[in-house]
Amino acid sequence: MNNLIYNARMALRDVMEVNIYTQGNDKVFLTVFPELVWEGTEKTQPEKVVRNVIGRLHDMDLDVEGGEAAVKTLLDAGAVEIVRRAA
Repeated sequence: MNNLIYNARMALRDVMEVNIYTQGNDKVFLTVFPELVWEGTEKTQPEKVVRNVIGRLHDMDLDVEGGEAAVKTLLDAGAVEIVRRAA
């Protein structure tokens, strides 16, 4: 579990709009706050922000439980579990 949370934090180390946490049950969770993201003077699209976060997890061989349903959960400020990508 320590390695999982470490990898997730490393993948998202420069993304301020996320919260990565564990409840002590060997599961790591992610919440995203896409409304906090701004690019210059234009507000970015929240779905784009969420997909970028998931893409960064993929770069570290991690994924979120639920696939496409996880995008909606994150957009609704819900939490999703971070898991290792299936081989």
